[in-house]
Amino acid sequence: MMRELDPMLDVFIFETQQLLESLEETLLKSEKEKNLTDDHINEIFRVMHTVKGSAAMMSFDNLTKLAHALEDMFDKIREGKTRKDVEAIEGVTELVLEAGDKLRVEVDKLLSGAESDGDFTELSGRIHRYTDVIMGPAPAAAAPAPPPVASEAPPPPVESEVSAPPPAAAAPPPPPPPPSDIPTGDDMSEPADADHTDYGTPLYKVRLTFEQGCQMENLRAFGVVTALNDYIQRLIHYPMDLEDSESSEVIVKNGFTLFVQTGENPDSLKKLVESIMYVENSSVISLPPDSDELPPSMRAKPAADEKSQVVEESKQSLTETAVKQNFISVNVNKLDKLMNLMGEIVTTESMVTKNPEVASLHIDSFERSSQELRKLINELQEIVMSIRMLPVSNSFQKMRRIVRDVSKAVGKEVELVLIGEETEVDKNIIDNLSDPLMHLIRNAVDHGIEKPDARLKAGKPSQGTLTLEARSTGGDVVILISDDGKGLDRKSILRKANEKGITTKPDAEYTDNEVHHLIFHPGFSTNEEVTEFSGRGVGMDVVKRNIDKVGGTISLESTPGEGMSVQIRIPLTLAIIDGMKLRVGKLLFIVPMLSIQESFKPNDGDVFLDPDGSEMIMIRGECYPVLRLYKIFSIESDYETLDNGILVMISTDTTTFCLFVDELIGEQQAVIKPLPEYIQKHNTGMHGLGGCAVLGDGSISLIIDINTLVTD
Repeated sequence: MMRELDPMLDVFIFETQQLLESLEETLLKSEKEKNLTDDHINEIFRVMHTVKGSAAMMSFDNLTKLAHALEDMFDKIREGKTRKDVEAIEGVTELVLEAGDKLRVEVDKLLSGAESDGDFTELSGRIHRYTDVIMGPAPAAAAPAPPPVASEAPPPPVESEVSAPPPAAAAPPPPPPPPSDIPTGDDMSEPADADHTDYGTPLYKVRLTFEQGCQMENLRAFGVVTALNDYIQRLIHYPMDLEDSESSEVIVKNGFTLFVQTGENPDSLKKLVESIMYVENSSVISLPPDSDELPPSMRAKPAADEKSQVVEESKQSLTETAVKQNFISVNVNKLDKLMNLMGEIVTTESMVTKNPEVASLHIDSFERSSQELRKLINELQEIVMSIRMLPVSNSFQKMRRIVRDVSKAVGKEVELVLIGEETEVDKNIIDNLSDPLMHLIRNAVDHGIEKPDARLKAGKPSQGTLTLEARSTGGDVVILISDDGKGLDRKSILRKANEKGITTKPDAEYTDNEVHHLIFHPGFSTNEEVTEFSGRGVGMDVVKRNIDKVGGTISLESTPGEGMSVQIRIPLTLAIIDGMKLRVGKLLFIVPMLSIQESFKPNDGDVFLDPDGSEMIMIRGECYPVLRLYKIFSIESDYETLDNGILVMISTDTTTFCLFVDELIGEQQAVIKPLPEYIQKHNTGMHGLGGCAVLGDGSISLIIDINTLVTD
């Protein structure tokens, strides 16, 4: 049965994804340092404790049990009951990464609307057995391999796995009742004579506040109750009804208060509460059994009227200052709709203000109002676009796991260096970056970087270096993936291309750049052996296809024996650009304003031919190539002599050139639309176009992609 995505499930999915990313980052850091520090241990324990509590709150029992097994392991590690030598750390890391992958698969199922149906009995059993191994004196060589199913003993019940410290009293406390005995909701108003409390076990008042703007405080409070379930005998909380969304407002204003009876040490209880996600502050105060602060049912001498006390407490707490929320979570689909609506507003505004009939009237008041409207729309557009901008750090950090897994599998030593993680890109761009980056990183580790012995023979350090860099350049973002490996083998690429019938001319006529780009051909691979990571000929093809989808370009450079560098250039956003409208014949074009340096009327005498027969022009002592737009797109032009047209100087990240057009019309803000599918399908060789835009009068303008205009 498909599960409908409700707000609670949305929050659970989002927070669990964030927690699993934090878990992986912490594990990889500890593995690199070959040291499981106290900070690492506490962070992993916090993550698994929060995942367990959230999963239990959502009734995902399979996820709860797996997270509980990991929490139990790190609880013992945290208490110093296990070894923390290198062998133990390696085994723990392998198990936790495997469990994290399993949890991520289940979260993806929930995200797609399916049920979480994974069975983690075997993995939980391995985690418990390995916990016993690292509690012993003998070092463990590695994480135990899964035993045959037939000989595997079932793991102990989860409820018996948490071992709480004994209370201060000599006599041990009575065992905690089942979860159904913990009063919540209507159970909070039990009669005053319903005294089930053992007054020999300490009583505490726990008060906590959540981080500002975390939202759904009532559900988070319920998560706290669930998380404490294994450690307490009795619990009563205020507000009482956590299913009521109005309780969130009360918790924001007054905090969340719990009265608990437990044998836990108060310091351990406070540490447990603060390990729960989004808990900002907490206090644990010991109370005597007859304290007036206790709810009537927990006092040694219950008061007559519990409700009056609750009302009085609420009145006092309501005088506290409400906390202002600075952040909210927004569904990305709403942002997509907002961006599309923003694009339609820009187009409609252009249709109104640039309507030929209105423009011919020359009404001053209309023009002033139009300018004010344009200013407001620009501000709104900047805000909407900034909301969608996200740093690339999340995508970059995921590559650490890829490098770690692939390098271990192929027996190589590779260090990943990240640069420019704070660079921001539109969310849709980031979503399309994951697959290309993954394939390029895998190829660099598997194909490019040599094994340690081969690197030492070549005079290199045994450990290879892989650099992933991001930087902004005008209206684009450049992603650079470079390694210090062996580079591309020209002869090997040409031999494989000839075998597949890809080549169209003699090998000697191919430039190095043309040879390098053969690897982007569908089905191309120089690996003789198909492995888990490469050799199927789909990686680089997927890279180019995904980059093309977002209007980006990809290029590469390689030096034999020194390494290879792949450059991906992508737009900051897919939505709206500020451009200059140009005309060639009857067609209109738009060039991004950020790329235009200047425009001028040339003289024919300023133009000359270079040895290759290409047109060049001298400007202030510098030579620049001249590109005639009507020749590039094979269209009719009003002018063919430079004296009659206009030259527009355009700069890209790699070159500067002058574009010859008939007329420079003026600035134009354009909402980028993809080219129609039939044009893309029947003009696969078309280059230099990045999309199209609908103008104010309803006409269509083509948007020039200045990078492919030159490189293709």
